Amino acid sequence: MNSASRFLAKLGLLFSRKRFGNDLDEEMAFHREQAEKALIAGGMTPESAHYAAMRQFGNATRAREQSHEVVGFSFESVGHDIRFALRQLRKNPGFAVTAILILALGIASSVAIFAFVDAALIKPLPYLDSSRLAVLYESIPIGPKFHLSYPDYVDWKRENKVFSSLNVYSPYGFMQKTPEGLRKTDGVQVSDGFFKTLGVNPVIGRDFYYGEDKPEPQRTTLISYSEWQKRYGGNPNALGQTVILDNDSYVIIGVLPRNFSFAPAEPADFWAIEKGTGGCEKNRGCHNLFGIARLKDGVSFATAFADIKTIARQLEKQYPDSNRDQWANMLPLTEVIVGDIRPILFVLLSGAGLLLLIASVNVASLLLARADARLYVAKLSGRNRTVDHD
Repeated sequence: MNSASRFLAKLGLLFSRKRFGNDLDEEMAFHREQAEKALIAGGMTPESAHYAAMRQFGNATRAREQSHEVVGFSFESVGHDIRFALRQLRKNPGFAVTAILILALGIASSVAIFAFVDAALIKPLPYLDSSRLAVLYESIPIGPKFHLSYPDYVDWKRENKVFSSLNVYSPYGFMQKTPEGLRKTDGVQVSDGFFKTLGVNPVIGRDFYYGEDKPEPQRTTLISYSEWQKRYGGNPNALGQTVILDNDSYVIIGVLPRNFSFAPAEPADFWAIEKGTGGCEKNRGCHNLFGIARLKDGVSFATAFADIKTIARQLEKQYPDSNRDQWANMLPLTEVIVGDIRPILFVLLSGAGLLLLIASVNVASLLLARADARLYVAKLSGRNRTVDHD
């Protein structure tokens, strides 16, 4: 066993030393008790049997110390192993650098992959109680994930009994009017409670207030942190300024957090209020929205899904011309964001372990090759001494 292996083994013993001592005391007490019982069965008095068993097993403290000397841990021996390992590294810097580099690459790659998978699969989404969030679609015969119409959204929001909030978003961008002319810009139209449903608050300014998506109030928008930095230099005076999006004037009312993202609608620089006043929004047969909902406390996903499907069936009967064969579909937000790439992420996670294994095997191969070379040199030196002696 090389010095590094001895060091790791003894390091493990450091953390199990207390447990080992307790187990050893229990084992010694058990055997003394059995010896006492055997002596008593042979005719000795309990007191005489007790002292005889003690003499038979000898000094308990010394026995414990001897056991620790055999399998125990001492800082002096660890220090010796560390000094020996450092001497070996100084004597063979090329080998040491190669082994360290291989292990560093393997560990760094594995950690990077695991961090990515951890962020996507293990950690909760960066929203308030994200497990209660669901995305809503309309399902039709050719597919299960199609857009909602604005009138259907209004009916779903009014009739459901399972959501604490239900909002919509439309991620199709805008044509922005700038001094240089019109340009396509990334953006999303959202209903008034969209960010409240997610549990996200602006870093400066305010969120949309309830009712701000009605026709009467001024059109307003929040902007992304990157847009604030890029276009406005991080100046708080950006609040209150006006931007022209799709020939409508919007007032900037807030800036979203630096780390905010909503993958189903990204990329987006402008998050503008959805007024529901366009021609499409008045037509039940025009579908251009996605739903985002938060389940009420105590309501299961299955219960919520059943409720929204019942509403969709009622609308189908009520509006047979526009809603024929249109049903509801609902998925957890986590599934919408990572569902399609989940198998790829699991493959990456397996690859992280494989990379670390490959690095370890390569270093082990280097150690074996080095040991074999030293053995060959030692044998060759022995033969040379024999020849010189002859």
